[in-house]
Amino acid sequence: MVDRRRCLVLIPLALLASGCASTEPTPLFSAASAGPSTENVPMMEAAAPSGSPFVAVDGRDLKACADGECEVLVRTGDQIPNDGGAGPLSVAIQAGRVGLAPASGGMGEAVSGPPGMVHRINRQEIVVVAVQGSEGIIRLSKK
Repeated sequence: MVDRRRCLVLIPLALLASGCASTEPTPLFSAASAGPSTENVPMMEAAAPSGSPFVAVDGRDLKACADGECEVLVRTGDQIPNDGGAGPLSVAIQAGRVGLAPASGGMGEAVSGPPGMVHRINRQEIVVVAVQGSEGIIRLSKK
């Protein structure tokens, strides 16, 4: 005869253990999670673009980011050269958020956020300065 109390404990544990594995990649616009090389920092107070409304210091010159220091206007599909710690970045803009992922499609951490969000990857700080429609302004700096 089987002890029903033991079954009531073992069955839920077995079901819980079998449902933990997932092979799904993390979507670019999922909730941000801290990984070993990524630090999510709380939102800054209203981060405003430098200069006049919705104008980035370096404009659309994405090559200005090659050294890891820039403020640029980005659009979905842009590829940002970056030697500041986070590596080259691919851009996606959706629902008032800027998403950045490793341009190589490698194992790096994807990050996204609304204006004011700050992310630190390795020794680089990424700030989502502003988002307007299908464009965003990001600021990269070395820390």
